[in-house]
This record gives sequence, structure tokens and C-alpha cells, in this order.
Amino acid sequence: MTEQSALLIRGVSMIRGHDTAPETGDILVCGSRIAAVGGTLEAPDHADVIDGEGRLALPGLVNAHTHSPLSVVQGAYDTLNHRSCMWLFQAYTKNRTPREVYLSALKNAAEMLSSGTTAVIDHFPEQNFSIDDVEAVVTAYRDAGIRAVVALRIFDGEYTDIFPVSGGLDDRLLEDLHRQNPLRPRPLEETRAICEEAIARFDGLDDGMIRIFPAPSNPMRCSDDLLSMCLDLSQSYGVGIHCHLLETFVQTKIAQQRYGRTMVQHLDALGLLSERFSSAHTIWLDEEDIALLADRGAVPVHNPESNSRGGSGIMPTPAMLAHGVDVAIGSDGSCSGGAQFLQRAMLLATLLHRTPEYPPECWVGPADTLRMATLGGAKAMLAAGEVGHIEPGYRADLCLYDVAGQHWEGAEDAVASFVENETGQSLTCSIVNGRVVVRDGRIATFDWDATRQELLARLPEMKARNAALFDLTGRLADAVLAGGQGPRSV
Repeated sequence: MTEQSALLIRGVSMIRGHDTAPETGDILVCGSRIAAVGGTLEAPDHADVIDGEGRLALPGLVNAHTHSPLSVVQGAYDTLNHRSCMWLFQAYTKNRTPREVYLSALKNAAEMLSSGTTAVIDHFPEQNFSIDDVEAVVTAYRDAGIRAVVALRIFDGEYTDIFPVSGGLDDRLLEDLHRQNPLRPRPLEETRAICEEAIARFDGLDDGMIRIFPAPSNPMRCSDDLLSMCLDLSQSYGVGIHCHLLETFVQTKIAQQRYGRTMVQHLDALGLLSERFSSAHTIWLDEEDIALLADRGAVPVHNPESNSRGGSGIMPTPAMLAHGVDVAIGSDGSCSGGAQFLQRAMLLATLLHRTPEYPPECWVGPADTLRMATLGGAKAMLAAGEVGHIEPGYRADLCLYDVAGQHWEGAEDAVASFVENETGQSLTCSIVNGRVVVRDGRIATFDWDATRQELLARLPEMKARNAALFDLTGRLADAVLAGGQGPRSV
């Protein structure tokens, strides 16, 4: 759409925010922003008019943590803990061509757009990357028409948190790992150079639809110099910082041994904790850590599906909400969370803490979860005040759902019905930045069927070229599993 174009959604029921009751009226979009809401509005002569009868409009969802390279890795995680699956993910994702990077990201985008997610933080990729890889994933999200942060996954240390607890690597395995290591660190100056080039070339493209953030893989896999570099990039270029944080209990132990304080305290001492900082998982922290996150305005990203699947633990969401922390929500990679339909994560986030240990007043409610999936994600993307509401002046990121379907029959509380019953299959239309990207339930921005067929044709070769790495990472996964499982060993 050009800035002069207009879109009118006529007579639609709408939930304008996470805690609002449905109301019926028109929504007028001019250019990329919502111009007017409510009542009967006059359609400009050139407007694209969409009939909203039988539809419910909601703000587009924000998936605040995913990994697009894992969009084509299915069924590889269910019986593995975090340490062992991390090794196997390397074999599934290494040595991709830029075209394969592009296709994987398009698949991720298609699943999100077709179920009601209009914005994403993609922690990309799994290993070291080239500027061509960054261009490929950026191009995919631009072609799809989704709002995206490409969070560049960087590190300059070893992945010590995914080695067996007691060592457990024989000499032959250590030798093979040294020779084939898919997670070999590269010099800090090279990392900074590629981050700065990516920010200069891609950050802010398409009216701010594309953002580039430095994104430490996990702080304990990074030197303090690299973490300080991320802070400098954030301050110099006005970008955010995204990372994994305290996904497993062993990471808390490593932090205490290394720094003599918690990982959250260490990040704060380095100056990283702020409203520009978001962190996926964020499970193993104490009350003081939670208070520190709240005070600094940092945004933890809840990933309930992958955390449950790998036995990593459960984010202390009730305590975070009680402290006033702005929580976001993410699907994680498709092999970890199961799919990119954010409604699955929303349902689990709502129900996880409804156990005898928590009185009902501490439970996470549907409005809390919808806030995580809209305003919380917007804050993580540095888009607070821009997306997350259907209000004049906000970016026109919204979705329409068919409420005549079985998921909505007899619904009395629209927010609860959406969070707890909707699967994304009722979606009929997605609008991002004023542009219709899904119409009548089908992707409108690219040929998804052709993309899917090309990707399927490439999958056997993508896996076959990493046969030696599959052998290595499989042996590493076995060594990890032999070292014990459970939440305090993963």
C-alpha cells in the first residue's frame, strides 16, 4: 500500500486491547496507520472495503522469540533434554545456502501470518553467519510482509552449558568435536563488523518494518567484552538487545561460579538491563532478580511449550506479573514448541500455574496472556505505542477471525474464548502496517504453495550434506543423556 491508500473494515466486532470488551463498528486505515475506529465511518473513494460481519478483529499477535532455521525441523526434540537437543539442532541447520535460509524464514512467516501473528523476533541463526545469510532472512520477511526483528545470534565463548554435567567426553569425541565444532567462536572484531554492516544496511527498512538487534546466544556463552559491545551498539544505533537467559538450572550454577552473583545481577552491572533488553525463557531466577527486571523495564519472553517439552522448567510468571514486569510470549523454534501458532503458547501460559501451590488470585488470566502476546511483545520489539492496540494513531497491525466457527459457539467472554479456544484456524484476514497480507485465509504476498514445494524438494540434500555432523552431534547428545536428565541437570 502507498501512504495515500485506504482500507475500511465495515461493521466488525473488535477487541481493541487486551482487557476490553467487544464493540461493533468500523475501522478505517489510511496508509500504515489506523485513522479512526468505531461507529459508521465514511469510506474514501479509493478504499479497499472489507465486510466485517461475523468477524472479530484483534490486534495482531507478536511472537517475541522464534528461530526460523528450525522451521523445517520437526519431531526431533520430544524425548531429549535441552543439552542433547541443542547438539542435534546444529546438524539440522548448519551449511545452508542463502536460498535455503530464505525459504526457511518464509515458512516461519507463513505459519505466523496465517494464524494471526503479525510481528516476530527471530533469534537467527544457530551458528555463525554471513551478511548474505542476514540479507536472505531479511528479504524473506520483507517478501512475506511481516513486521520483524532479526536478532543476530552472536557469541565468542564456548557453549559450556550444553556439555555433560560431569565432563563425560572421551578423547576421541573431544578430538572430533574440536575438528568439526559447529559452534566455533569467531573474533570479536569480526562479530562487531558484521553486526554494524547488518544494522547499516537493513535496520529501519520499509517504514521501520525491519529491525536488526544484536542478540547474544546466551550471556554465559559470551565474554563481557561482547556483552559490552552489544550495549554500545544498542546505544549508538537505537536498537534493542535480545538473548536467551537462564533457560536451564545449570546456567544459574555456571553464573554463580563465574561471577559470584546471579546472571541477572551481572548483566545489570554491565549496564545491559533496560527497556531495550528482552530475554527468552528467563526461568531460573530469584525474587531479587525479578524485582531487578521490573525496576529496569526489561522484558522476559515466556516460551512455555519448549520449556515444557525439554523439561527445562517453568517461568515464574505470577511473580513477574505481581512485580509489574512486562512479559512477552514466544513460540520458540518449531521443533521445540511444535509450531508457529502462537495461540498454543498462549493457552499453555494461561494454564501452567493453575496448581495447588498457587491460589486462584495468582493465576495468569486470559487478559494477562493476551497482553503478553500484544503489548508485551511490542515492548520487546521497541514498538510500544506503535502496535498492540486497535486505536487511532497505532500501526494497522490487526487480524480478523471468523466467529461463526465451532471454537466460538456459545462464547460469553471473547478474550477468554480467544486465548483458551482459538487455534488460529479461524483467521480470515491479516493486516500488517496497513497492507492485507492474508485474505480469505490465504497468504496474499507470495506463492506459499510453490515455496513449500521448493523447500520440501531441498530437505533431503540439506540433511544429507551434514551426515558427518549428525554422527558427531548424535554422539554428543548420547553423552549428555548418559550424564543424567531432569530440571537440575538440563
